[in-house]
Amino acid sequence: MKVVLIGSKGDFEIENKGLGIQTYMYELANRLKTQNVDLHLVEAGKLPIIGNSLSYFVINSFRNFNGYDIIHSLDVKLFLPFRKNTKTIWIATIHDFWPILYPDAYIGEKTLKNIIYIKYVVKLGLLSSLKADFLIANSSLTKQTAIEKFGYDKNRIKVVNSGLNEKFIIPIQTHKSKKSNNFKVGYIGAFRPNKNLEFAIESFKKTRDKNMSFEIYGAKTFDYKKLFIQSHTDKRISFKGFLDEKNKVNTYMSFDCFVFPSLYEGFGLPILEAQALGIPVIIYKNALIPREVRKYCFEAESPEHMAQIIENLKENGYNEKERKKAMEYARSFTWEKTAKETLEAYEKVLR
Repeated sequence: MKVVLIGSKGDFEIENKGLGIQTYMYELANRLKTQNVDLHLVEAGKLPIIGNSLSYFVINSFRNFNGYDIIHSLDVKLFLPFRKNTKTIWIATIHDFWPILYPDAYIGEKTLKNIIYIKYVVKLGLLSSLKADFLIANSSLTKQTAIEKFGYDKNRIKVVNSGLNEKFIIPIQTHKSKKSNNFKVGYIGAFRPNKNLEFAIESFKKTRDKNMSFEIYGAKTFDYKKLFIQSHTDKRISFKGFLDEKNKVNTYMSFDCFVFPSLYEGFGLPILEAQALGIPVIIYKNALIPREVRKYCFEAESPEHMAQIIENLKENGYNEKERKKAMEYARSFTWEKTAKETLEAYEKVLR
């Protein structure tokens, strides 16, 4: 089996970037190298002026993919503009559809460059990927969206979940599970509108215990200013800035609970990261988050309900039986499993 993986420049060599798609490229490529696959890695570099995504389009337009069994585009930005060889199977991985279904939530600062990138370049990449012979969806929700919203053939798509970095698997006895006098709520992620962080801030403000704190980690972009204004009257809430990947495990472990109030996620890896470390996770009940990721989360219907869950965790601790079940489940998402199921998809399309 002769396979080409198309990734962005440098992402096949650099690990632990903390960015989901880049980590996926690195981990999948390195694990497929150990399988019975004649693997070739193609990096799409950046051309001057036109930027990453259009560079991918131009570079891929001039590549010769003859002689390969499978071409696998690992990111929608790495789409192929047309088919050069009808004998070669084209597979595309879809990580989520939200940038084209809800573009305003992903634009951030509404500059012309950002608007063009989200509303046109990313949209073009996603729609181009839907012309692939076979799709790999990172979650059941992404698969459902491809079928129901875009009419993709359900027989030509397979769910392959992302894996969990091994650094999140540490000895069980080091975890906290009892109630804490100084209870710390945490959030790690972006401040995009779809992250719905204002819901978590409003929820925390409804708690009254002075021995609680809410630490928020993320680059100060997108809705940061609005969120800061919303929270500044409550001195228990603090913004800690961007979190370096090397400090992520210790930061998670400092939390007594983790809130992830997103409105929609392609996958939701931070949920599994926290649960693998024994930290209870609270999400928004009406969020579009894949069922396989939200399985062991506390689900809050309203800010008042989230505040109640937080207070209950502080008073009673995290049930040990539930904690262990969530930990074991989160740790079952491995990159070895991702590579194995990807290889099964290759074998299926070549039969």
